[in-house]
Amino acid sequence: MSLTNERLRDKLVPGGSSPAEPSEAVVSAVKGELTEGERAKYRLPGKAGLVHERKSGTETIEKPPGGQSLALVTDEKLLFVLANEETNTVREISYTSVRSVDAKDGLIRSKLTVKAWGEGEYRFKIANADELGAAVHYIDAAAECWERVVSAVEDAEEQTETMGERLEDGDIDGAEQPRKAARNKLERARTYLTDADIEPPQALVDTVDSAATEHVRTEIRNRLTRAETLITQAKYQADAREYTGAYRSYRAAGDHLERARELAWEAELPEPQAIETKLETVDNRLRHLEVRPVALAKQACERADGTDKLDVEVEAWQEAFDHYRDALIAGWGTDLEFEGETWDIKLKIELIVAKLIDKRKTLASRYEQRGDELAESNPDAAIEQYEAALEQLERAQQFAAEFRTGDPAELDDQLDWITAKRLDCR
Repeated sequence: MSLTNERLRDKLVPGGSSPAEPSEAVVSAVKGELTEGERAKYRLPGKAGLVHERKSGTETIEKPPGGQSLALVTDEKLLFVLANEETNTVREISYTSVRSVDAKDGLIRSKLTVKAWGEGEYRFKIANADELGAAVHYIDAAAECWERVVSAVEDAEEQTETMGERLEDGDIDGAEQPRKAARNKLERARTYLTDADIEPPQALVDTVDSAATEHVRTEIRNRLTRAETLITQAKYQADAREYTGAYRSYRAAGDHLERARELAWEAELPEPQAIETKLETVDNRLRHLEVRPVALAKQACERADGTDKLDVEVEAWQEAFDHYRDALIAGWGTDLEFEGETWDIKLKIELIVAKLIDKRKTLASRYEQRGDELAESNPDAAIEQYEAALEQLERAQQFAAEFRTGDPAELDDQLDWITAKRLDCR
């Protein structure tokens, strides 16, 4: 928001009046140069123009005929202003670029000399030197304060960026060092403000506060991003029946979200609805994870009971077995507890194993019969049928050995018999 001429005049004339009150031309010249919260500290009327000496040469900016010149010291910068009703020149020197400041104060002439990094030297004759010494002291202290604070804030911003990148990559331990470093730099910046020989400039206070807020927002933002990645990863793991990994991914996502919420509260930031929404998602997914194996097992049992195709039935019973076993053994080493009583799941597994051994033996017999029918007319096709039968018997044999059920000797005899038939077809 631009300042009105009246408010600009108030800034240029603290207290309302001065023996050398700035002209309308000066007021117009600085319009757009001063910020809303910027405060004028010293106004030094000029006696002549401004001399700017650089390596490339010396530039002399004359005081406009009938106009005014002044050095305006604010809490944000130093301005040299030369203006009349027809023309104006404004040169700005930021405090971070001030290399040195000096004053020559005598009976005949007084001069302000400012050396700026990369800009050379500015020399300005002062008409009234009453406040020259105080202004020089302020410029010197302000330059030191701005340089220290801005440097600390820039370092903090670099560390904040590094922290954010590592958080997004899931490197939690690696993010801790730049996180602490950023906070230390911001604390140091605040110490510089407190210890400065001048009243802390509001613009610098705002700069530190803004960097601190952005530091928190960066951590919140990147923890949210990491949580989203983990939630997606957990879903894929759950679909692949990697329940332990899925549980850990969901819990890690929840930790990131809870930390993001805590940071928002500590910094008194508006709590993003996205945090609560994602926390609800994680809670819902964890509850779904707990019931998923038993629910899928029941669905598989229903498919097995509802089909009249033996191969489809076998695969459905196998799926039911896998899901019930997941409910029994997955999640070890974590707090994950699946739905269902252990004794009930074990009983269902035993019943399914018995069905699977019986059904796979029956299916193997069917493949064997098809092989026998093809043995003379199409040996290669017969071999495929015999191999399918052997696969069913081998899987039945694995169940019989693991659960100590069925008749292992009978299975061994069938395996040997069909193996011999396969060899005869070669």
